[in-house]
Amino acid sequence: MKNELFVTALVTAGALASQVSADDGFNSGDYLTRDWGDLRPQLIESGITPFLYYDSISSASVSGGLRSDQDYVGQVYAGVDLDLEKIFGWDGTTMKVSYVNRHGNSLSDSVGGIYDPMTIYGGQVSYLYQLYIEKEFGDQWAIKLGRLSADNDFADTGLYRYSLSTSINGPIRATLLENSITSFPYAVWGGRIKYTPTDEHQFQLGAYQTGPDQWDFTNNGLDFSFGSDDGISVLAQYDWTPNTGRNTRVFVGAINSFRDFDNFSGGTTDYLFRAYIHGETEIADGLTAFAMASYSPDDDVAKTPLQISAGLNYKGLFPGREEDRTVFFATYGQLSDEYGDAIGEDVDYEMVFELGHRFQLTPSAYIQPSVQYIQNPGGTGDIDDAVVLGAWLGLRF
Repeated sequence: MKNELFVTALVTAGALASQVSADDGFNSGDYLTRDWGDLRPQLIESGITPFLYYDSISSASVSGGLRSDQDYVGQVYAGVDLDLEKIFGWDGTTMKVSYVNRHGNSLSDSVGGIYDPMTIYGGQVSYLYQLYIEKEFGDQWAIKLGRLSADNDFADTGLYRYSLSTSINGPIRATLLENSITSFPYAVWGGRIKYTPTDEHQFQLGAYQTGPDQWDFTNNGLDFSFGSDDGISVLAQYDWTPNTGRNTRVFVGAINSFRDFDNFSGGTTDYLFRAYIHGETEIADGLTAFAMASYSPDDDVAKTPLQISAGLNYKGLFPGREEDRTVFFATYGQLSDEYGDAIGEDVDYEMVFELGHRFQLTPSAYIQPSVQYIQNPGGTGDIDDAVVLGAWLGLRF
C-alpha cells in the first residue's frame, strides 16, 4: 500500500507537469480553480480573501537508517483573510481564520533520526489553527493578538520553507525539540508587538502560551484553556534589512521560557533560554546564501543545545525555468550529553544534507524532488547513515 501511494503521487505529479506544459491557458492562472466566474476578485475587493493549499510529500528511505520504508503525508491549509477596514471601517485592522488537516504517515521512525524527513508530518488530524486580529497604527506600529504560533513572526524565514526536512523547514528546530514554542499548525494564545521605525530596522516582542500539552493534537485546536502547568515564552527579535542593492536580511533573537521543564537528569527547571541569529544575502543574481546558529546553555532541558544550518537557494538556475528554485541545505545538531545519559547512550551529533529542485509548473503548482543524506541518525553512532528520496507536490486552489 505504501509503495502504491508513493508511485501514485509521483505519477500524478508527472501527469500534472505534462498537462501544464501543454496548456498555456492553465499555465497562466494564479489559482488552479481560477477566479470562480469573477467571484474571487469581487470577494477580495470587498475585504474577504479565501485561500486553500494542498501539499503532499512522498518519500522512500532507500539506504541505511533502521530499515527501508516508503510513506506519504498530505496537508490541507485553508482559511480566510479579512480586511476589517473594508468590511467594518476599522482602520488598519485585519483578521485571519484558518483550518489545517494532516493525514498520512512519516518514515521518520524507519530512519531513526531526531529530524523528520517529511516536514508536513505531525498531528495527523484536523485543526482550528489561526484565529487572530492584527491592528496597525500608522506605518510603524502593529499589534497581533489571538490564537497563533510563534513561527508566524519569529525565528523563521521563507528560505527555510523549501526544505522537505524538519531540520530546517519551519522555525529553528532546536526550539521545538525543547518545547519552548509551538509552530504551524499548533496554535496557542499569544501576541506580538512590532515596531518598524525605518525600512531597514524592525523590532518585535512577543509572548506565547507554553505548556506540557502544547503538542496535544487530540483536541483539534479547540482547547482554549490556560492550564495550571502552563507558562509563557517571551520572544524578542531585531531585523536588519540594509539597502545594499542586493536582498539582504539579518535577524537576531532570544527566547525566554517561564514554566516547569522536565530535566533529563530528573527534577524540573523553571526557566529556559535560547538565542539565535540568521543572515541571508543575494550573492549573485537569483542566488541567495544563508546561515543560522542557535544556542541554549540549558543542556539538561535542551535536546540540541547547538544547531547550525546553512543553505543556498538559486532562482532561475536553468534557462527557460526562471521561476524554478534549486536548493541545498545542511544542518548540524549537537545533542546534549544529559539527554544521552537519560537514554543510556553516548550521543554526539546528527547532520542532514539536502539537495532539491522545485519545478514551478504554474504560479499555482509545483513539484520538488529531493534527496536527503542523514549522517549519524539519532546521534548515537548505532544507526547507519541514511539516504531518503522524496517529492513534494504543492497546489494552490
